Amino acid sequence: MTAPRARSARQSFAVIIAGLAALLVAAMLVSATVGYRLYGLDQLYQAIFAFDGSEAATVLVNLRLPRAILAPMVGAGLGVAGVLVQTLSRNRIASPDTLGLNAGASLAVVLASATLGITSLTGLSLVAALGALLTSMLVFAIAAGAGGISPIRIVLIGVTIAGLGQSVVQLILTSNEAQMQNLLFWLAGSFVDRPMALAINGLPFIAAGGAIAFALVRPLDALQADDATAVSLGVPVSLVRIGCFLAISLLSGAAVAMAGPVSFVGLVVPHAARRLAGLRHGPLMLAAALIGAIYTTLADVLARFVIYPVEAPVGAVTAVVGGLVLVLLLRGRAA
Repeated sequence: MTAPRARSARQSFAVIIAGLAALLVAAMLVSATVGYRLYGLDQLYQAIFAFDGSEAATVLVNLRLPRAILAPMVGAGLGVAGVLVQTLSRNRIASPDTLGLNAGASLAVVLASATLGITSLTGLSLVAALGALLTSMLVFAIAAGAGGISPIRIVLIGVTIAGLGQSVVQLILTSNEAQMQNLLFWLAGSFVDRPMALAINGLPFIAAGGAIAFALVRPLDALQADDATAVSLGVPVSLVRIGCFLAISLLSGAAVAMAGPVSFVGLVVPHAARRLAGLRHGPLMLAAALIGAIYTTLADVLARFVIYPVEAPVGAVTAVVGGLVLVLLLRGRAA
């Protein structure tokens, strides 16, 4: 690429990123002000910078603002994790769900609630993060012991563990109706009644996972072709895979801990990001983080109205959209 064309491409990408950033800010403001009751931007400003204890200020600070911050954090983490999973597996219909992380987190929460009596949101969130991380370690260990950490083997093992985990969850919940009612909304994924402390606790994990992911952008560019090409270019393939797997675990585990299992975000977002940013992982993951943040924030807003006046789980909204995208992708492959 010549210097003028490269400069033009960078300028175009900068415009795209600026547009996405502006759209994200707008989506967060909508999330904070739109819902069962509408609030103005002036009320939001007053609640944040001059809290007076009024009903509006309390709702905005304690309920709406945490959602407006948690949703983009979760979406950004899952968007970047989705890019990593699809690159590792060389499979454009793969996602963090494919590795069984959501199923592992859900199983950990159900078991902790049934056997240890953990019911607090903070406790369940910590258990969810631990479940996601342990599941990723299990997938990695089984793949390594089965003859090597190949992309296809990791996906197959992840799908198998996800199926087993979901079956056990359904079995436990079916035998305990009261527990099912308590956990059903969490298992569908939601940002309702999440305290700001979850965002504060989850931020270091999202930041660490993102830092690892962006540190691997150049090896990942080489890894898109095949292992032999990457090795010939001096890429330590096994170490890169381990680093990516760690990043995926941190990003997905933190997302599940903050919101529950929000499905298909890691499937949908990378496809949109590639259309805007291309295949180079630096621009691609930056675009995926922003698009994921926008997507989950707007999905959370939509979830407030799809069965109004009752609020739907945001995971149900993303699952419907993700399912439709998956069908279109499969039809495209069949064609």
